[in-house]
Amino acid sequence: MAEVKLENVHKVYEGKVTAVKDVNLTIQDKEFVVLVGPSGCGKSTALRMIAGLEEISKGTISIDGKVVNDVAPKDRDIAMVFQNYALYPHMSVYENLAFGLKLRKYDKQEIESRVRKAAKILGIEQYLERKPKALSGGQRQRVALGRAIVRQPKVFLFDEPLSNLDANLRVHMRTEISRLHRQLQSTMIYVTHDQIEAMSMGDRIVVMKDGIVQQVDAPLALYHHPANKFVAGFIGSPTMNFIQGTIVQNGSLRFLQERSNFALPVVPGKEQKLKSHIKSQITLGIRPEHIYAQRPSGVESVSSFKVTVEVVEPVGNEIFVYFSTGTDSQYVARIATDTPPEVGKPFEMFFDTSKVHFFEKATERAI
Repeated sequence: MAEVKLENVHKVYEGKVTAVKDVNLTIQDKEFVVLVGPSGCGKSTALRMIAGLEEISKGTISIDGKVVNDVAPKDRDIAMVFQNYALYPHMSVYENLAFGLKLRKYDKQEIESRVRKAAKILGIEQYLERKPKALSGGQRQRVALGRAIVRQPKVFLFDEPLSNLDANLRVHMRTEISRLHRQLQSTMIYVTHDQIEAMSMGDRIVVMKDGIVQQVDAPLALYHHPANKFVAGFIGSPTMNFIQGTIVQNGSLRFLQERSNFALPVVPGKEQKLKSHIKSQITLGIRPEHIYAQRPSGVESVSSFKVTVEVVEPVGNEIFVYFSTGTDSQYVARIATDTPPEVGKPFEMFFDTSKVHFFEKATERAI
């Protein structure tokens, strides 16, 4: 397999629209890296530049130590799995799997061996004589994966391969692709807009916005230590709550929300970093899972506050509670099903103040 390296990579369309800006990224041999971000952030463009399907405006891309800027896609020793499967409808599953190998003049015995091996790995041996139209969406996606596997490439590229599948099948295929990575021990680069896919599959995640890499880190590091407000809001579902306010000092430091009496004390471990922001407007972030309907046991730093419940959404094993604190803004908590509040009535919420994040208002960088 191979290391993939992007150095100062830019992509500008028609000299005006910058799709990717100054990306520097090293993907280690056998690593599974996920590019994630909202639509239009440049993640698919970056993947297509690695594949050779888009020209690079500036910078270099290397695969296995070789600069591939001017190397044709077919000569980069990569295999790409697309969102729409891209299967030949008139060919059987076997013929779809074998087609790329036939073009490369592999002998029949080698083709037979590779196709049978890929089919066994993916559990599609019984479908080899079927046409794509006789397959389900998940089976077609397995065939698309198989066509990449038979190539035995240095790098696998996935461009939102699960977007066309239903929710249950997406969960199953996520597990299949992760298992495939462990089995093949290959370098894989995966593009998705779904942060749950990214968190559950990647060794590392690259979060992008407006063509710029915001943060590269392991999934749990992104969750616990986001570099800025965008990453904090993008990772996690429901999204992190953001509250605008000011750091004030009255003995100890406190965060005071604008236009309300909502206040949270700053825990000792965070005071030092916030002393230079006294009387400055900042943004506090707290995840829905760190707001409770009952005082949590074993959590030392807890502050309670009366809120107004506006919407209650039962989702099975938990409840999403949307509430306000006396301003026009709405926030959300994830609570257990044994304490459902009533809509329109005051309700006491408990905030784990050790889990809050603070961001500069102007730059949105984490403090």
